[in-house]
Amino acid sequence: MIPNLAFTWQLTEVHGWGLVGVHTALYLADAGRPPLLLEKPLMGTLRPENREKLQPLEAPYQQVAAMADNAKGHMLLLKEFDVLHALGNGFTAGGPSTRFRGRRNIGVIAYEETRFTPEVMARARQYDRIVVHSTYNRQLLEIWGFDNVGLAFQGIDPTEMVEAEPSGRFGDRFVVFSGGKLEFRKGQDIVLAAFRAFRQRHPDALLVTAWQNAWPEVGMTMAESPLAPKPPRVLPNNMIDVKSWAMENGADEEGFVDLGFLGRHQIAGILADCHAAVFPNRCEGATNLVAMEAMACGVPVVLSNNTGHRDLLKSPTQGDDLCLTLDRQVPVADRDGSRFGWGESSVDELVEALERLYADRAAAKARAARAKAFIRTERSWRAFAEAFVDATQ
Repeated sequence: MIPNLAFTWQLTEVHGWGLVGVHTALYLADAGRPPLLLEKPLMGTLRPENREKLQPLEAPYQQVAAMADNAKGHMLLLKEFDVLHALGNGFTAGGPSTRFRGRRNIGVIAYEETRFTPEVMARARQYDRIVVHSTYNRQLLEIWGFDNVGLAFQGIDPTEMVEAEPSGRFGDRFVVFSGGKLEFRKGQDIVLAAFRAFRQRHPDALLVTAWQNAWPEVGMTMAESPLAPKPPRVLPNNMIDVKSWAMENGADEEGFVDLGFLGRHQIAGILADCHAAVFPNRCEGATNLVAMEAMACGVPVVLSNNTGHRDLLKSPTQGDDLCLTLDRQVPVADRDGSRFGWGESSVDELVEALERLYADRAAAKARAARAKAFIRTERSWRAFAEAFVDATQ
């Protein structure tokens, strides 16, 4: 029996949290148990077909928001609902979690900060259950003595990641894609350093990126990079100047294109024109949505063999040769225990991986076909939603 669930985070198709909410809400609505929203949904960001299905959630949200306003700061107990609380690093909760509690309270988190201070432990212990999105996160919680942890792997929507024909927009270039918001954790500095060396040998190579970051303070963590001496700059419009950062750290005009923010409808078409996608991330608390989208579209993928990425490397049906892996991982500088398990990938090993993909396109295509089958069948958003709801119980 599916319980009545309430979400404390915003439905949107702009970022990972929003997609978790949208696809879980679609599953619950189809099952006849639509969730109660405790944060205003950004319906304008949803694809029309999803907006139509989820529009009925707005009226109950308005009602419960009015009740919260009338309560004038007092906590509201939702006796008929299990409340799912979105948590950030340090198990910090957002505004709605200060206004609403449920009959059961479940923390939902994908964390990269691994320092479990007494304060963090106390916050984490508030929840009847915790649901995570990677084996890495679950194992860390188990080490700290938590035995109430559920796991659900995030996914992709096969109707959105359509198998498009290449458009030829980049001509006959060898196109390397790198996506994910610019920040130290995601390792775009490693991408730049490796691509610079690769392009010296292969002038036909082109690096195509989607690195824009709506949280400039997160982007500024790249100032810590041991590979990119020039830190990013924030523009007057509060966006990161991605192109200037890349150029100041070794990219060149002929070999680099940044696409800015990509709409959901643009992703599959761009990926259809790419020959490789690289993700030398230092840490992933979940499994990396952009990497899964590249795999789902049949792009040969290179992944750092650390943290949440490890949950993308094996399939019970497709085997364990799905991606090229960066196995020479060394620990990332860690002053206070907040980066347990993080890995620094080798620039040279990433160059070697690109050389393999460039030299043997047939082998790359065969490997990518296995990865595509794995993601599209075993890691759909619908499979996630079913596992996620089960994991809350």
